[in-house]
Amino acid sequence: MTQTIQTEITLQPETADLYIKANKEIEQRLGKSPGAEFLMALVVEKEDPAELADFYCDLVITEVQP
Repeated sequence: MTQTIQTEITLQPETADLYIKANKEIEQRLGKSPGAEFLMALVVEKEDPAELADFYCDLVITEVQP
């Protein structure tokens, strides 16, 4: 059984800005975003929105290729 738990978090302005920039970059490259939960999990590991977008896009492209 799937259970959804909603939670509210407060982000530092720098972290929120990184998320927003990376999200926009990924949407421009791939047409849609991976979703807030997944992307926010990556944000804590990266410091540059372009690096985060590159990392995610590389993951997606690698999985799609035969």
